[in-house]
Amino acid sequence: MPADLDDLFTALGRQADTFPLAGADGARQRGRQRRARHRAVLAGIAVLLVLTGVGVAVTRDRHAEPILPATTPSRVRGLSPVGEPLRLGDGRMWNNARISGNRVIGFSTVGDGGHETVAVDTSTGATLWRISSRATYYRGVAATTAAVILLRESNDFSKEIDDPQNRVLEFHDPATGTKRWELAHTDHDRLVLHEKVLVRMIATTGVTEAYDLVTGRRLWSVQGGADRPVLMDGMVTESDAHEYGSGNNGLFDPSTEKAFPYTDDRLVQVTGTGRVVIRDIGTGKVRSTAQAWTTALDVWERGNDSTGIDSVTAYEGTVYLTAYDDKGTQIGTPDRILYRPQEPWRWEKFFPCGRGRLCVLEFQGDREARLVMIDAATGEVLRTTGAVPGSGIASMRDDRLMMSLGGGGGTALYDPNGQAMYSDNGFGGFLDDGNVLTLTQDAGDRQYTARGVSTVDYKKSKIGILPEVSGRCDWDETVLTCPAGRELRIWRFTR
Repeated sequence: MPADLDDLFTALGRQADTFPLAGADGARQRGRQRRARHRAVLAGIAVLLVLTGVGVAVTRDRHAEPILPATTPSRVRGLSPVGEPLRLGDGRMWNNARISGNRVIGFSTVGDGGHETVAVDTSTGATLWRISSRATYYRGVAATTAAVILLRESNDFSKEIDDPQNRVLEFHDPATGTKRWELAHTDHDRLVLHEKVLVRMIATTGVTEAYDLVTGRRLWSVQGGADRPVLMDGMVTESDAHEYGSGNNGLFDPSTEKAFPYTDDRLVQVTGTGRVVIRDIGTGKVRSTAQAWTTALDVWERGNDSTGIDSVTAYEGTVYLTAYDDKGTQIGTPDRILYRPQEPWRWEKFFPCGRGRLCVLEFQGDREARLVMIDAATGEVLRTTGAVPGSGIASMRDDRLMMSLGGGGGTALYDPNGQAMYSDNGFGGFLDDGNVLTLTQDAGDRQYTARGVSTVDYKKSKIGILPEVSGRCDWDETVLTCPAGRELRIWRFTR
């Protein structure tokens, strides 16, 4: 096996001993999470408990890393700081860092819910613009190449947990910080962020409307009708950076989750009767419809004890549905059920793991895990392999699977055959088709060790040392940025 076996199995044992397994049924848990507004706040607290600290420095190890052979894509070999850290005054800290094209967007809360948002050039480290407000409650920032998006929320929260909360998305020009337009909505509405379009489905009526992401011009609107849509998602492509497991809620709680804009022009909706409708995201016109094997679950209207379809995920033309009944949660396409849980195994997570291929992560007890790979066209089990215990964020690049388990669970990198080739006790994700980044606390102190791991030969290389950060880091194939207490730091990857 190309991975370091000692590191791999040490990490496997450590994660099996420490990972807290969920005790509730997966579908019921997801239903409760969607119905409980304050769960996003609790998730933010949990993330900050893991990622809290101040100050960042990149240092060189006294012992040189072994010289590794060249690969394509080229191997990540180091970190080079960009400019000086952007520092805040005493009593302040950076909460978020996001990448928008050639800019890093730093977000810091001010006072009782205001914000200060700053754009930094990723080549020079120069501050490009700065905006702030103390007038209302801002939850965080999301970013695409076309827009910087701030989420503000009413301070007047309802005492009833299921009542909708009023919110506004502000869309700013990444080049200047100028606000272009805004969209009022509630936290019960569903949103799909595309690189050119924002789609909103109103929870109370099923009305679906799409807006140009840059100008805010409404492109189209469709009434909900008698059989109104209750679920909605975009279509992920093989080339998209995307994560599974966070709920794709980057616009629901940008303080803890990253929004990944879709690039495909297909929008997927599921109606109350279980019709799966594919629309053109630019025009709203229906491209195709299909009837699923069961009706859909409207969490807000019917409650989480109802049965039916409760989630939709789409990848490269294949639509995956999960449906809850008294026998558990089943996974399938509109045409057929692909997976049913079988005792003593229970499933914790599923995700597309290639074109026409579904992967299900299963657990037995608190130490044994396996990855079941299923043909999405036939339902045939292609292979079953051992897996690293833990349920976190899954991402796919070039048929390779990366799990970032979080909460001390660690990472796991799988090859196209579902074999675990590398694992450590940190968190991370893909940089490009040939490299993943992991951040681990090797010494048990506040420092993180940054490593690049090749998806070509699965060899690792230590690329820098960072102290613990104060919010979620962000990265792409060229840049890493982390909020670090009073400092916002940026590095470029060297290859």
